[in-house]
Amino acid sequence: MTEDQPYSYEPEPKKGMSPWLIALIVVAVIICVCCFCAVAGLILLGPKVGNVFSTIIETIEATTPMP
Repeated sequence: MTEDQPYSYEPEPKKGMSPWLIALIVVAVIICVCCFCAVAGLILLGPKVGNVFSTIIETIEATTPMP
């Protein structure tokens, strides 16, 4: 290099994310998606689930002898 040219600095290449961080992000996303699907399923199927439990309770009450 000559004195009239400034020293050229090349930065080190960037490292990617560490594998454990990627795995943590993937697991967190999977958990969030599962929770969202569970809530959406309960919202959409809520009345049907309630009817099933009501039918079960009515059946138990009907078959239980009264003292």
